[in-house]
Amino acid sequence: MTTEVVVLGGGYVGVWSARRIARDLGAGRIRDARVTLVSACLEHSFHGWTAEVITGHVRPERARVPLTRLLPDVGIVHGSVRQVDLQRRVVEVATDAGIRRLSYDHLVLGVGSRDAVERVPGLAELGFSLKDPEGLAALRDHLSGIVRLAAASPDPEERQRLLTVVVAGAGFTGVEAATAIAQRLRSAVAAHPLLAGSAPRVVLAHSGAKPLPSLRPRFSRIADYASAQAQRAGVELHDRTRLVEVTEEGADLDESGFIRSATVVTTIGQTPVALPGTESLDRDASSRLVTDRFLRVAPGVWAGGDVAAVPHPTNGGACPANALWAIFHGRRIGSNIARVLRGRRPAPFRFPGLGQGASLGVGRGAAELYGISLTGWPAWIARWVFFHWFMPSHGVGLATAVEWFRGAVHEPVELRGQLAPAPPAAAAAAPPAAAAAAM
Repeated sequence: MTTEVVVLGGGYVGVWSARRIARDLGAGRIRDARVTLVSACLEHSFHGWTAEVITGHVRPERARVPLTRLLPDVGIVHGSVRQVDLQRRVVEVATDAGIRRLSYDHLVLGVGSRDAVERVPGLAELGFSLKDPEGLAALRDHLSGIVRLAAASPDPEERQRLLTVVVAGAGFTGVEAATAIAQRLRSAVAAHPLLAGSAPRVVLAHSGAKPLPSLRPRFSRIADYASAQAQRAGVELHDRTRLVEVTEEGADLDESGFIRSATVVTTIGQTPVALPGTESLDRDASSRLVTDRFLRVAPGVWAGGDVAAVPHPTNGGACPANALWAIFHGRRIGSNIARVLRGRRPAPFRFPGLGQGASLGVGRGAAELYGISLTGWPAWIARWVFFHWFMPSHGVGLATAVEWFRGAVHEPVELRGQLAPAPPAAAAAAPPAAAAAAM
């Protein structure tokens, strides 16, 4: 009888767990077992190059790889999960061809998180999300469009509104994105003859006392360096300021008032994706599934990444929610399922972490690696090498590395005379991973 392993989600946990199981299957060590991965998107998204896609150093398509290419020995089902029946061990999936019911012996929950756009009125309809490469590419195209519209506008106030961007959230993704946007707009405005004397404005609003709170106080020097580089690029830091509403005219920031803007970007946080039928599983205060140290949430049910609260192997809390931890969660889940199928005991999750870092422009990095503080070129190079190493496709990683040595690859996108509307931020909920700003 065939053992069925069903993996939900085509993000880091899903890809790396399915890949690990399929590797053991291919090695002939496990017989009569089959792996099926369910994903609403047929491409895996790599989130490491947010800043570089915005500035044009990395093509948007380099952040996407077809699942069939990554997982040639895994069955791929394109669809959305409608229901999980934990008692009958069946997953109901809505596909273009109708409803499919997949029976499982082992189930992997790697559905990740979505942008918490419901926290701010207007954000879902009018804000830009960096959660997936499509939203990132749309933002990049939008930035090209607003420069052209600003150049064509005879109204100085409208021109300034078009050239003003508000970024909400000052974690790694927010600081990187705001800095990259400021760098890109400055270059574009300086190169446009009709915008002489115009000054783009990028506002980074966050509710904390200082940006990058995850680095403070232990790595305050790194955080202060990153903040200084952002300001050097032209980013205004608005501390203790919340985004309270987004309208077609701009953003309402409680302490800073209303800022007229054509672009609002959200990096304010994530909400774990909840699957119907999993309500009985234990969750923490953040609605994440509580796993044991083997990444199990129930007999035959495993979870990792943003959707799961996995015990940290050393500090007694939960693992951080970022791409690297999701990759190692997936690896351990895949290995443990393979171990169980071979009649062995699962092994506990022991990955201690590597560190975290950000890019504020070529040669201007901020990182901590194994507790060592790095800034400038050493931090930038470490991050560059790290992200290329962990890209799921070595072929795409090599192509991306080669393009770095050919210079920026930005190609202006025509908007046919009108400003393209921002895609709903909520549409970025499908990829199950957080922005990969941490290492």
